[in-house]
Amino acid sequence: MFVETRKTVTGREYWDSKNKKVIVVPHGQKPDFEVVDNPKSMKYNEDGLNPGVAIVDETIPNLDEMDAEQLFAYAKENNIEVPGNMKKADTIRDHIKEEQANAIEG
Repeated sequence: MFVETRKTVTGREYWDSKNKKVIVVPHGQKPDFEVVDNPKSMKYNEDGLNPGVAIVDETIPNLDEMDAEQLFAYAKENNIEVPGNMKKADTIRDHIKEEQANAIEG
């Protein structure tokens, strides 16, 4: 499968997913292979997800980068009750992670 990855001064570059290399087609020439227009097709096959491709959900925030105020706001948005005696970011973060793990298990 070949997918166009970018246009350069010298021509167009295509990713050859079978041979795992870039093919350059100079300007004025047409590729001698079939080009797939939808790059998402590289991530999926007929059975669903291709196990060789990792899908990353960038909407999940990194709790380790949040301060206490941000953690309180995150907990409130996600209906996680934080006891009033928790003030330190590390303690709040651990509590949120524990509540999320319990929700997944439960």
